[in-house]
Amino acid sequence: MKRKKWLTGVVLALAAAAGGAGSAGVQAAFAPEVETAYNTAVQGQDALDGLDVTVKETTVSSGTNLSASKEVLLKVSGIKSSSLKASVTVKTDEGTSESYYQNGYYYTATSEGGQKREMDRADIWTLLNSEMYLDMTSNYLKMLYSKSDVNGTTYYFAATADTLGDYTQKLLTGIGINEGITIDSLQGTMETNAEGHVQERTLQMVYTVSQGENEETFFSQMRADFHQNGQNVTVDLPDLSGYREQETDKPAETITPLLKTVYVTTDVNVRAAGSLSAVILGGLSAGSGVTETGYTSDGWIQVQYNENTGYIWGEYISEEKPVFTKSGSGTMYATAGVNVRERYNSDSRILGTLAKGQGIEITGMTSNGWVRVKYNGQIGYVYADYLSWSEPVADTYVSNGYLGGTVTAASYGSLTIRRDDGGGEISFNTMYAEMELKDTIFTGDWVEVYYSGAGAPYAAYRINDYTRHEGVEERSYSAEGVVTACSPSRLELSGSDGIYRTFDITNTDMEMSGGLSEGQIVTVTWMSAANGVETRNIKALRIQG
Repeated sequence: MKRKKWLTGVVLALAAAAGGAGSAGVQAAFAPEVETAYNTAVQGQDALDGLDVTVKETTVSSGTNLSASKEVLLKVSGIKSSSLKASVTVKTDEGTSESYYQNGYYYTATSEGGQKREMDRADIWTLLNSEMYLDMTSNYLKMLYSKSDVNGTTYYFAATADTLGDYTQKLLTGIGINEGITIDSLQGTMETNAEGHVQERTLQMVYTVSQGENEETFFSQMRADFHQNGQNVTVDLPDLSGYREQETDKPAETITPLLKTVYVTTDVNVRAAGSLSAVILGGLSAGSGVTETGYTSDGWIQVQYNENTGYIWGEYISEEKPVFTKSGSGTMYATAGVNVRERYNSDSRILGTLAKGQGIEITGMTSNGWVRVKYNGQIGYVYADYLSWSEPVADTYVSNGYLGGTVTAASYGSLTIRRDDGGGEISFNTMYAEMELKDTIFTGDWVEVYYSGAGAPYAAYRINDYTRHEGVEERSYSAEGVVTACSPSRLELSGSDGIYRTFDITNTDMEMSGGLSEGQIVTVTWMSAANGVETRNIKALRIQG
């Protein structure tokens, strides 16, 4: 499957258009002349002697935003005679298949070589019609109307899961009775020329795959163009003499049981049956692991997909987990001394080394955690954990620093001083600092700051201010918060104001019905001449809870 944006709005519009009012299973009343003309066009292809049809189909997944495409080239001649011949070519993301019909035999290519089996005219005609979705007559529809002009007629129709009934099996090739696949809505158009022959058929369908608790919705859009324009159609068949006749009691494909883990080598469709025409159940991205439960005689791998059985084209399977390289560009830097290797594994030959901080040009990233680089004129690989997009800077972290200076600015959670050593001003985060104050901090005070960190503002963990200010009086402050720890003499409080404080509660009044406990919400009151900025060992006056 290829990546494509999921058309959510389109899907909702389709579901709304086809899911109108009406009781389940009851067909709408169509204008008799419209219904008759529509059914005549659908069933009237055998009035021609040949068909030349191109069908293009795209299916998009809501779960993975992946899309899958299919093209069918179909030619049929001898419809009005006993010498019916047909050629069908199906092209998908998985590959191309070709099949043929003549003289009562259906010819297909398998991994065991070309095979043919008897098939009567009715069966091959049903198969051909299913590729075009052409035989959907009015009894499967919920809505039908038409517009006509001198060039012909365009029919507009819609259906639901209730009206489609057994036709669901034809639209969703390969589904089983209980596989949890339902058609949510369907609508489309059919154009006929002035003679009533079909010129174009479109379908837009939404279906859902349910597997246990998993659901994935798909939007499928198909267009069939009929090119014969009243002319005879010539069907050219290859030499079919080398096709072996299949035993009548032998199935068209056989499954050999197996149980092992395999990996997909590209984004791939998971289908309901081993056929390019089978309905898509979902997709797997390149490198994904999946459990193989068997393989078919014609090249498909049977797998466990969610809670269902699915099929993947065998050419996209590997027993070893593949490594993919996604292109990239730019410069990365070594975070430590590291080897540059010839391949993307630690056992490969060492081409050289990078020093800590050394930059190197990259060209891609591998799916197993290595970076592809240009090294001394050749391609090498470096393990991604040792490279960074950021150019390294000097390590300026201070684990235990001390500065003295004069306060130039002070506010809640912040302090700026002019350093005594002549280094200018420096700022500190004081949110969690222990305050050793005579009363409070004012501009002009000389203070001692103990701090840590990698750069301004550094984190202060203790501030000493020995200045006593005349006229500064203590007043009471309160803070509400959650008790994070407590003992008979100590309380730790995570305040609703974002500050973490510790209190000395040796002589504190307890105004509460019970004792203190962790997780309790309380209000603590204390006296402060420092605007209540203390955070540690505060003497609490009262605790209310």
